[in-house]
Amino acid sequence: MSVLLAIVISRAGAQQPPAAPSAAQTPAAKPDAAAAPARSADQVMASLNRALGWYRQARIVMRSVDGSGVFGHADEQTAVRLLGRAFDVARGEAALLAHDAAPASGAAARRAEQHKKVETAIRQDEREVERLRARLKAEPEKRSAIDRQLAAAQNQLDLDRARLEFFTQLRELSSSQSDPDDDLARQIDALQESVPELRSSASAQPVAAAPAGPSSGTWVMIQRLLSLQRSRSRLEELEAATNDLGRRLDDEAKAARAGIQPMLTRLAALVKDPTDSGRPLADTQREFRDLLERRKLVVAVVLPLREEAALARRYAGDLKGWNEVVDRESWQAIQGLALDLLGVVVALAVILVCGVLWRVAVVRYVADGPRRRLLLTTRSAVVTLAVALVLVFHFTSEMAALVTALGFAAAGIAFALQNVILAVAGYFTMVAPNGIRVGDRVSLQGPFGYVHGEVAEIGFVRIKLLELSGEPLKPTGRVVVFPNSVVFTGSFFKDPTETPAS
Repeated sequence: MSVLLAIVISRAGAQQPPAAPSAAQTPAAKPDAAAAPARSADQVMASLNRALGWYRQARIVMRSVDGSGVFGHADEQTAVRLLGRAFDVARGEAALLAHDAAPASGAAARRAEQHKKVETAIRQDEREVERLRARLKAEPEKRSAIDRQLAAAQNQLDLDRARLEFFTQLRELSSSQSDPDDDLARQIDALQESVPELRSSASAQPVAAAPAGPSSGTWVMIQRLLSLQRSRSRLEELEAATNDLGRRLDDEAKAARAGIQPMLTRLAALVKDPTDSGRPLADTQREFRDLLERRKLVVAVVLPLREEAALARRYAGDLKGWNEVVDRESWQAIQGLALDLLGVVVALAVILVCGVLWRVAVVRYVADGPRRRLLLTTRSAVVTLAVALVLVFHFTSEMAALVTALGFAAAGIAFALQNVILAVAGYFTMVAPNGIRVGDRVSLQGPFGYVHGEVAEIGFVRIKLLELSGEPLKPTGRVVVFPNSVVFTGSFFKDPTETPAS
């Protein structure tokens, strides 16, 4: 089998006409020295994916950074232009790769032509075999000579079929290596379709500003300060990514410019002497046109690459200014938070001082024990309520919602505690200057009848009477308890004070 394969390869080489030496194949042309090799398709896609990843990171940061006037429509357009130049560079390198792959496509065309020639030879061999078999039947007396001719024709047919199988396998291998799914231009187009902003950069929507929330309240200031710190961290990450992208683009642009210089030198030499090194004029002209076409393709890569690198440097420079804006707003947020917390501390200190003065005044000037307890209890309730209101109004962000919620809560509490509230109001009515005191005799018309009694205790929500009955009134020993709301719901009489007889 190895011998047969060697015969096939040698036969194919023997039938292939020798190709004329091209300008790229002659030693004088030195294509490797005159033209730097293009980057591979994997390197081109890696560079494009790197730029696309940077753009997505920049877009996320631009939409999430909390700061007034940090990013605008022009900043987003800069990022879009940078990505557009990256796609231009990738397309230019794809065209350069296609130009360099032209000799390979010529070899494929030659193999296809050889494949057709082998198929034609097989058909001729088959007709020859059929003709010899027909002669063998028609001329049996010449069997020996015809058998030799038939064996030679059959061997030739088998050899041509082996050659056909070899070219078929070679074509299948070439087609599998150049799968359309792996085509560089198609991959670039597919990536560009995933970025709708590149379809029409003029109609791209500006960066959506973060919705302006409430600007009052300590909690809002704390949230804004934390948001600014997160924004600062994102900007630092984006700045590092932008600087890295700029360094890579500068290196690629430098390599591309270095690849142009040898081509310019070679083109200048061919312009000065078209028959350089004594080569035929047709070869040097072919080399000149090839180098000129390659120079155009390389320039189509270098120009957008230089613009892309310049945009990256500009964006990295702008990031420093944006970081200063965020730092300035962070400092303002810290100052506002400190002032707001100072206001809370002052308010709480005033409330506590007032509470202490209230307590001192009650202890010094109120001698009645029940009234003193009542005033001290009231003091504790008022101080607690004032502290709670100060904290709530300073640490809330939605004042309107808070007032509405407090209104509904107050209405519900008033409805549920209406009897208690009425009793408390009755207490203040009783202890008014024209009210009653412990030891006074009163007459009450309550829900359970008419009661005479002597006031034994006036509580915050109820009053205790020592029942009196008879004529004259004498204690019965029973204690009657009424809610203070009886002042409003029943009849209340204060008996006159008895004066001793003179």
